[in-house]
Amino acid sequence: MIGTLPAGAVHCLVSGLWHGAHQLAVDARVTPTSTVVITPVERRRARNSVLYGSAGTVVEWFDYGLYLYLVPVMAPLIFPTGDQLTAIIASLGVFAAGSFLRVFGGAFFGSLGDRLGRKKALVLSILMMTVPMALTAFLPTYAAIGILAPVLFTIMRMLQGFSAGGEYSGTVVQLVEQAPATRRGFIASSAVLTSGVGILLASALVALLTTVLSTEAMADLGWRACYLVGGALGLFALVMRRRMDETIAFEKEEAAGDVPKQPLRYALRYLPGPVLLAAFLAGYGGILYYVVLGFGPTILDTYSDIQSDTALWVTTGMTIAYAFVTPLFGALSDRIGRKPVMIGASVGFVVLSGPMLWLMTHEPVGIVIIAGGVLLVLLMAYGGPVVAAIGEQFPSRARYSALATGYNLGNAVLGGLAPLTAAWLISVFDTPVAPALLLVVASLVAVPILWRLRETRGITLEEMDSNGPRGRARSLGGG
Repeated sequence: MIGTLPAGAVHCLVSGLWHGAHQLAVDARVTPTSTVVITPVERRRARNSVLYGSAGTVVEWFDYGLYLYLVPVMAPLIFPTGDQLTAIIASLGVFAAGSFLRVFGGAFFGSLGDRLGRKKALVLSILMMTVPMALTAFLPTYAAIGILAPVLFTIMRMLQGFSAGGEYSGTVVQLVEQAPATRRGFIASSAVLTSGVGILLASALVALLTTVLSTEAMADLGWRACYLVGGALGLFALVMRRRMDETIAFEKEEAAGDVPKQPLRYALRYLPGPVLLAAFLAGYGGILYYVVLGFGPTILDTYSDIQSDTALWVTTGMTIAYAFVTPLFGALSDRIGRKPVMIGASVGFVVLSGPMLWLMTHEPVGIVIIAGGVLLVLLMAYGGPVVAAIGEQFPSRARYSALATGYNLGNAVLGGLAPLTAAWLISVFDTPVAPALLLVVASLVAVPILWRLRETRGITLEEMDSNGPRGRARSLGGG
């Protein structure tokens, strides 16, 4: 993926990220507030933001996990070919197309959230995301309607991708804005917990059905039952989302009459550096996630001697740890800083990606668990702090638009193509260890960028707005 870009373009991109991160560090030399008292109201809002606001994130990542885990089952049904790897690549190509639609969805919902409120945008996004997921359960296969099967399936994925474009980014915005400064890393990383819960539910459901159903039953009704469960979860999340509070930051803007009329234009005009930086931080995290947890089951199922049901249970165990342990790394970043934790994880991926992926293709199962566990710890160490780090790059008046644009752009260009690129690398080098090359190259780019990233641990959003480049952009107008 990176290798397909012209050398000059790669140099310009890396150089821009390097100098952009350096400028942010220079422009924001502020120190954490010495004394911060967390009030009962702040505690309640932070708790409710996790409970109600993050419900949609469970559904979003349940759908994504379901899609990835069902690739070996659905690819021959929707994209029948004579070669299993070709069918998998075609199916993952649709996944990438849906990811690109998230960019436009993020711009739409981000602008809506900055103008009308975070709550309204998040309620609409979960509603629009639930409908195509439920309809997928009723789609005919290629054997029934021919070419219309992949066409309809692609439309469902693109609709889901568009609506999901405002979901995770909107959840991060409301978590960052509701969290006390001294606990922002932990509270924001709860988005990883709830997304992990969604992946966990998908993994457990597919593993359970794969274990109790025959191969024929799974291909006939099993995958449809999975998407029906997703539709039910979506309706539940919609009810929860309607009970969430609007964020204090938006309420203050609304009371002051400072709600922007064109927040996306403001973000692109005055915040291009932070948007680009957020795109890389999110995209790099997407690469790590999709290779370690997303594409991992396909590697185990297709290229190792481990049985399919065993591979899924191993992945389920990894996902349980990912969901519940990652916020601890967010809490760690509240104590020692975002940068040390994320840099340590990136260095670990440079050194250990190849050896660990090689071990994951060998028996016994204990070796697979150890190797997967090492990569999982590195993934959690990056994923915990980065959620808050991304949200801390923008002012409140354009935070949703800017964050959604950067996050979804990075995930579309880098993260969305990661599974497809991993499959392509395997086909070129004829080894399941080949995706390690993607992890190593991405991490080598990430280390110097993270090194120059400014430290935002314990700093209030108001302090960052007034001291950083975003505060100066605000004084320029452009709403």
